Amino acid sequence: MVVDKSKLGLVHIYTGDGKGKTSTGMGLVVRALGRGLKVKIIQLFKRDTGEQFFFENSGIQYLQFKPLHPYFKSYDEKEKEELIFWNEAIRDIDEYDLILIDEIGPGINWGVIPEEVGIDLIENKPKNTELILTGRDFPQSLKDKVDYVSEIKKIKHPYDEGILAREGIEF
Repeated sequence: MVVDKSKLGLVHIYTGDGKGKTSTGMGLVVRALGRGLKVKIIQLFKRDTGEQFFFENSGIQYLQFKPLHPYFKSYDEKEKEELIFWNEAIRDIDEYDLILIDEIGPGINWGVIPEEVGIDLIENKPKNTELILTGRDFPQSLKDKVDYVSEIKKIKHPYDEGILAREGIEF
């Protein structure tokens, strides 16, 4: 039996060691906005990005969680800050057609977001909400539960030659 999922929200993971995971997710955000869909972006760990300035100035629902790298904080300090942010970030997901959670892969890998929370998000998201998850190092348990898994592989990168991230291109 073939199921028409054209109206069902599916779940994407964009992962790997190559450049372009966030860019791919943001591309889907732009496509959805172009079609009049309601979008929410949750970006973890990054700060002062070009997409942040664009979306904040466009009135798009955009949240950015900017703690220090999780290894620099005590667990208790991190846990309190993360719980408050996470509950705020996902409290209204049923109001959106598309949600992008950028860098959730490392968030789960570093223990900032428990793996069970990621699984719960996938299993209990609103039926018609498209969910895009990006970042490196997703556990297999999440990959097994989603509809798309795309790995972006690094073949060559300027950073390997000492060229640092450039404003407007990499961030």
